[in-house]
Amino acid sequence: MEKREVENIGEFFSKESGALDPEKKWEEIFSGWLDKIDQEKMMLNLFELKLWFESIEEFNSSTYLENLIFKFHAPGERNYEFYVFSLHQASARITALLKELDFKKDTYFLNFEEYVVEKMLEQNMDKSFPNLKELYSPESWFYSFRIFLQSFRNLLSEILRLDQVSPRAYLSIKKLYHRELLNNPILISLLKKQFISKMDKIYQPDISGIIASCKDKNIRKNLGIFFILSFRILKINNFIELNVDKSKYLDLAIPLALSLKRNMEDLINFNDTALWQSLQSDAELKKKAGPVGDIFNSFRMEYKKVWEGELPLYFDNESNKLKKRRMIQNLVVITEIAVQELIETVAHLFKPGISGSSIFEKYVSRKQKSLEVKKKLIRLHTKINDYFTRKGSITPSEIFFDINQFMESDLNYLLYKDWNEFLSYYDNLNRTNFSAEFEPTLRAFHSFLTRVLKEIVNEKK
Repeated sequence: MEKREVENIGEFFSKESGALDPEKKWEEIFSGWLDKIDQEKMMLNLFELKLWFESIEEFNSSTYLENLIFKFHAPGERNYEFYVFSLHQASARITALLKELDFKKDTYFLNFEEYVVEKMLEQNMDKSFPNLKELYSPESWFYSFRIFLQSFRNLLSEILRLDQVSPRAYLSIKKLYHRELLNNPILISLLKKQFISKMDKIYQPDISGIIASCKDKNIRKNLGIFFILSFRILKINNFIELNVDKSKYLDLAIPLALSLKRNMEDLINFNDTALWQSLQSDAELKKKAGPVGDIFNSFRMEYKKVWEGELPLYFDNESNKLKKRRMIQNLVVITEIAVQELIETVAHLFKPGISGSSIFEKYVSRKQKSLEVKKKLIRLHTKINDYFTRKGSITPSEIFFDINQFMESDLNYLLYKDWNEFLSYYDNLNRTNFSAEFEPTLRAFHSFLTRVLKEIVNEKK
């Protein structure tokens, strides 16, 4: 009976091939577990789980976030309630995902952890297992971590009852969480993996075809990594959007946003250190690579638009829930446009006939969108012109209403420099408070719109 159980569950793992050292044996079993996740069609669940763990790491260590939240606070005045509340909400989602992924492994109800203990660990107790840190249990590691998270959330709930969460209390919470995480070999193995083939597989046929047809091994490798990193950003974007739509707690999107920021940085760094050099190494590609360099420069600007322009507004004292929701939605829109343009431009280098609409569903290029934006800018431009030529027919408040409408629906489609200038003029108009400075400032804004409209016309040509 015992033998049948082992043979049965062994179907889910790679076949043994000679004597392996413990670390390689662990890797073999871990890979077999990933295969089973893939068979159960739960790889997206695993991606989300990994994303949440990585997001919490970014959330707990980000000096960028700390500077945003405590911009106007002295160290002794800092209240870490925001951090504790976000961890409380994220723990609930992680618990749900762990429960979904901790499925039964065979008809005899042996789970993955019991298999590892019975068949592997007990036979190799005289050897070292780096991932296991000499700790093992026949109990499910996922189940064990779920139990911890339930107690952890109860603790966080009690801490949130306090008037203020001190830095020391928050530091203790982080240490408690990390200590439990480090004792979980499955989750640590998952977090160590930068790329997991079954999880990062690109299913878009045009992109897969481009990678496969690349003859140079180095270029093919770098091209593959570029597309994996790019599509990963789009997936993270989708999860941010889902959380904003489904959850009433917008703060839950912030850890995911920080993971998005890190992945955008990874993509930029990868281009600087590997992709661009490999494209320059091929004489034919080098001749055509100019647009790729230009689009990466634009991507850097869009990065600044999101992380220096949009997200800081989320933590502004005057931002209400409606404004915060808009900030997160803007973040999603700006990032999606930028990454899709990046993917389209790089793909076009290898397959000139390809377009964004053949890669993405419901794709609208920035150039296409700029035609719609142009019409709205013309209306705004005309209204400001009428304000000066037909005195008294249009009020300053009507001008502000139209500017706000444009900002709500179309501002994100402007390039970074125009987006930045638009916001700067808007702030200047706001500061004038309809004083004597209002009209000179509005004239300058009118000249700015004239220039932007000319640039859009030139882009079309």
